[in-house]
Amino acid sequence: MTLDQSTRIAVGIMTGTSLDGIDACALRLQGRGMELRAEHLGFASLPLDELADTLRRLSMGEPTSARSIAMARTRLGSRCSDAVDQLGLDRIDLIAVHGQTVHHDRNGSWQLIDPTPIAQRHRCAVVNDLRSLDRAAGGEGAPITPMADWILHRGGGPRAIVNLGGFINCTLLPAEHDPDPCSTIDGFDVCPCNHLLDAIARSALDRPFDEDGAMARSGSTCMEQLAPLVARLLEFRKQERSLGSGDEDLARMNSLAEHLGGADAAATTCAAIATTLARSLQPHAVHEVLLAGGGAMNRALVEAINDAMGEDAVVGRLEHGTQREAAAMAVLGALAWDGIAITLPSVTGRADTHARDGSWVLPMESLNVQTP
Repeated sequence: MTLDQSTRIAVGIMTGTSLDGIDACALRLQGRGMELRAEHLGFASLPLDELADTLRRLSMGEPTSARSIAMARTRLGSRCSDAVDQLGLDRIDLIAVHGQTVHHDRNGSWQLIDPTPIAQRHRCAVVNDLRSLDRAAGGEGAPITPMADWILHRGGGPRAIVNLGGFINCTLLPAEHDPDPCSTIDGFDVCPCNHLLDAIARSALDRPFDEDGAMARSGSTCMEQLAPLVARLLEFRKQERSLGSGDEDLARMNSLAEHLGGADAAATTCAAIATTLARSLQPHAVHEVLLAGGGAMNRALVEAINDAMGEDAVVGRLEHGTQREAAAMAVLGALAWDGIAITLPSVTGRADTHARDGSWVLPMESLNVQTP
């Protein structure tokens, strides 16, 4: 196995802040750097099982032991290896694993993972910790996906790629014929999303999420509660920073569910999220909005976004949208190997660096590969 081939098989692994599972996406990548072209080869998703509770406690800052953290780190690496197994690939050149974000704010960021079980089982280069160099260079380490979104999802005109995850993040892409895309690609976080809706589902349904948005669709928007909730969510966007630990606003959701009941609280929250997204996109010349992430499966939320955008833009679902973040990890890993900075100064605030992004575990046979 060498990583200087013109065609590479790369796997990206992602566990989101919603803690709804592990996604693995395999891509065939041709070319190098910003000339990469990607072909989807397969996708697998596995539940986190008992790990979800441990990781949730860590992400909420609850006291725990070093032993518990060490065990969670190793088990997550093994479980990510299981997800790669499900792809059934005969060849893998590179695996990029994001790890579980258990803390992220302006003072520090931690994507928990032990990558060595993945490298040991799959005998290929593995990269993780893809945010740290950006942060060391003065950036926020997020949003991390805009460069990958350009390679995977650019189109004939300007478009917004909107990830409806635990938080909403948006990538603004110029048309594919743009001569200098790195100067015009933009990205930003908007507000909490699935964190809010999942909190209501846990409170009202005792379930991890509102499947297909069924509860929200059965409810009605409370106009009295809508305006203050929109105002609260717009505060996140006005701060113009990456979102993370402490921004989930779960206590507010529990209170709203108790006050309105689960169905009306979910419907009102969908309307508030959609309004906040529409207002955040309004200043930008975007005529197409493509939705991705777990929230794109919530019919109530998607309908609310359609209503909020009105005639300003055409709203659709991103092709391979459920795979978007895992696929982005695969692309970012390849870019990092090629010596390309994987984040943009205009997006994260990073300065120039002289090191390759990510922490790498390399197989012995790759150590003689000539790198850029």
